[in-house]
Amino acid sequence: MAKRHEKTPRQVVLNFLTRVHPTNIFTIPKTSHPDHVSENSKSVGWSLAEDEIASINEAFPVPDHDGPLEMIKINI
Repeated sequence: MAKRHEKTPRQVVLNFLTRVHPTNIFTIPKTSHPDHVSENSKSVGWSLAEDEIASINEAFPVPDHDGPLEMIKINI
């Protein structure tokens, strides 16, 4: 998916979180490295396709209960 958009996996995740769920999720990407700040800034200005959004939602479904969420750790 990232290759299709010529983006990094991190940019795809940030795009998804900020564009697909803008009223439910407040995204604060942490970084202390200037290169990562630049990378993060390129997560906007483009859109995921509907089938890509569906794929992400299927892989990471919304929890069915209230409460703290475990941190999701994936290798990207």
